[in-house]
Amino acid sequence: MFANLMLRFPRIILLALTVCLAGPAASLEPMNGDLAALRYYFEQGDEASVGAEMRRLMLLFPEWTPPENVGDIFTTRGPERIDNIYRLIEQSDYAGARALIADANATFPEWAAPTEMMELLSLGESQGDFDAAVSANDATTVINIVRGVPSLLSCERINNLWELAEAHLSLGDTTAALGTYRAVVQTCTTVATLIATLEKSAAIAPSDTLAEFSDIAQAQAPGASAEIRVVEDRLRIGRQEPPRWDSGENVIDIDPMGATQGAVPVPGTAGGPAPSTQPVPRPEAPTATAAPAPAPAPAPAQVASPVQNTGRGGLSAIQAAARSGAWAQCLALSAGSTRVDIVAQRGWCAYNADRSLEAIAAFKDVAQRGNSPNMRRDATFGLLLSMLSQNMTEQAAQVAATAPLTRDQRVEVEGQILDQRGVRAYNSGEFARAVAFFAAHEALTGTTRRDLSLLRGYALLNMGDRIGAREIFERLRSQLSTAETRRALRLVN
Repeated sequence: MFANLMLRFPRIILLALTVCLAGPAASLEPMNGDLAALRYYFEQGDEASVGAEMRRLMLLFPEWTPPENVGDIFTTRGPERIDNIYRLIEQSDYAGARALIADANATFPEWAAPTEMMELLSLGESQGDFDAAVSANDATTVINIVRGVPSLLSCERINNLWELAEAHLSLGDTTAALGTYRAVVQTCTTVATLIATLEKSAAIAPSDTLAEFSDIAQAQAPGASAEIRVVEDRLRIGRQEPPRWDSGENVIDIDPMGATQGAVPVPGTAGGPAPSTQPVPRPEAPTATAAPAPAPAPAPAQVASPVQNTGRGGLSAIQAAARSGAWAQCLALSAGSTRVDIVAQRGWCAYNADRSLEAIAAFKDVAQRGNSPNMRRDATFGLLLSMLSQNMTEQAAQVAATAPLTRDQRVEVEGQILDQRGVRAYNSGEFARAVAFFAAHEALTGTTRRDLSLLRGYALLNMGDRIGAREIFERLRSQLSTAETRRALRLVN
């Protein structure tokens, strides 16, 4: 190939000289065609031929000043502000990016946009169309878009896959939705993605399919097998099914009489001393309360309520009040509105203003008629927090058992349920149940409040487990010595 190119070289010189001698029509610098031989020698690493070709080009184009690095000749041809095009693509200004590309093509006829750039632009436009279809609850368009642009479905764009499953489900195609979830657990390896997909699939997956997904997820992330098994057991318990792995997950739901199903074994009681005949005085038990949730700023609803009562202020003004923590102003501006997005924001404002009953009413409404699965899910989360702030523990547990919450939301809600049940059991003198609930709370959340640890120690002491109680009290004293910890230690020493 190299010899053939050299045999044709005199013709190239003759053509170039003809163009050079043509007078005013001659180019002041070499075009892409003129650089073909130089590009070949450069890519082959033939330095001698590159030098000779450079000298030839400089003779043909005396006004041309080549860059010091020969490689720059091939990377700087065309528009100099290519980065502006990429910046517009990143900003989702696809029309602006296409306008700049068209302008570059007109200015540099021989320049062509890189394949990578055009693929990125096309993908961005498709993602925009996909997001718009999701917001409009247009499931058919969502499915059609990804069929035409399969690159939208990747682990890096995991939300697209989850939205696709929701689209199939909204059209009643459970098989296709499960197929999408199966594709995720078979392809992705991020633990958070695998767990979230397992949680989402649990709402529609039969028991054997849930087990299949769990097994695949464990194979994808073997280092997280124990964590995935815990999640699977929790999901099964939430569906009133026995755990598969016996991972220690505590059943959250209880029967109306208050009997615990599958309680966590009480540490320090097996074979231990008999319960004390003189109960230890119980300190005042705290009332479990939910931490105020941040006021979210949901996107404007795509489908408004049939009753066009929008309250005293628009959504933007209501959201601005929420962001600044002006809960009373938020409630005043949203009063009387039936628009679902405004009602959702009003729910969070009422919750943060400690007007839980109003929050419950708002969240119940949005959970039923929200514009999207995410809006309905977040409204259910708000409903649960509001119920727990009113100590409606068992009612909240019944809702949480089947609610399609995110992992973080579920940990928050179930943690508060276990917290409140533990405090109630302690105050009722059911010390073994209290210890079980406190242990489950710590296992679920990975931490425990100081007051709950103190109650757990007193519960063990009332059960006769002085060693277990002393360990807890000494740990609390080592963290921070207070009158409470000193009094507790006097009781066990």
